Amino acid sequence: MASLGKKILSAFVEVNAEKVGANQEEPPIKASAPVSNESESVKNTGIDNRMTEYFDKLFSEANIPGPDYFEFSKMVAALKAVPDEFSRFCAAYAGLQVQGLTKERLLSTAEEYLRVLDTDAERFHSTVEAALQEKVHGKKAEAEEKSRRIQDLSKEISDLQSQIAALQAEITESEQKITGRSGDYTAESAARKQQISADIEKIKQYIHQR
Repeated sequence: MASLGKKILSAFVEVNAEKVGANQEEPPIKASAPVSNESESVKNTGIDNRMTEYFDKLFSEANIPGPDYFEFSKMVAALKAVPDEFSRFCAAYAGLQVQGLTKERLLSTAEEYLRVLDTDAERFHSTVEAALQEKVHGKKAEAEEKSRRIQDLSKEISDLQSQIAALQAEITESEQKITGRSGDYTAESAARKQQISADIEKIKQYIHQR
């Protein structure tokens, strides 16, 4: 059977089966799941039925041959009409005791089902971690890298804007100097031309060839 993580998480996100739980052995299905009066109350609280069904099947697949905690819990659940819990437990035990169930076996097999839960929990957390790595951590790292890239680009843009501002100031200063010098040149050139023209007229007027 697939691990809890792969079975439940796959209903919400895409979980890569090759990466997660590929080496887990699948126990055979043996019987219906043990259901205690406590698990019935859990069902009635509205908890996701997929979780309840999963654990029911997990216990069913782990069922130990012969009367044990599995059958005991089912019988206790079947006696839920009996209001007194003490009476339900005693009646369920008495019904299975004739089939060879002892208190020691009842307790030892209950411990075994606890170990089944612990083992499956390890698989679940491993699957969750793999799914988080694939769907969350990896993308979070990618988002952080892009955020750092944006910061780098923002700094680069800011530097470029500063360089552009400096260039624009330099351009303005150079343009003003060049324009100013051009005006000075034009004025000085006109004055020289005017001076030369005036000198030509004076030369013509004042100087006579002998």
